[in-house]
Amino acid sequence: MTSDIRIILVAVLAGIALGGLYLRLLWASVRLLPLRRGAAMFLALALARATLVISALAGALFLNLPPIGIAAALAGFIAIRLVATRMADPSAGVVPWK
Repeated sequence: MTSDIRIILVAVLAGIALGGLYLRLLWASVRLLPLRRGAAMFLALALARATLVISALAGALFLNLPPIGIAAALAGFIAIRLVATRMADPSAGVVPWK
């Protein structure tokens, strides 16, 4: 039981870390778009983001991570994405008064 909780906690933290790196790469690629070779840099960073996700999944499979661990990492990834979205636009998700 304790090892399951530890696996879930580590997987959530890993998902948060990978999500943060993914979002940092996405932010950098969007910021480079207006530059002279922005489209090429955007594609290069898109390849880097795809490589990050595929290698994270391959690493999880290589380490024989149980499905609950992969789900916990995905939950961490989604959590950091939601936090970043709220930080970028604080009015997102707020229902205006009629």
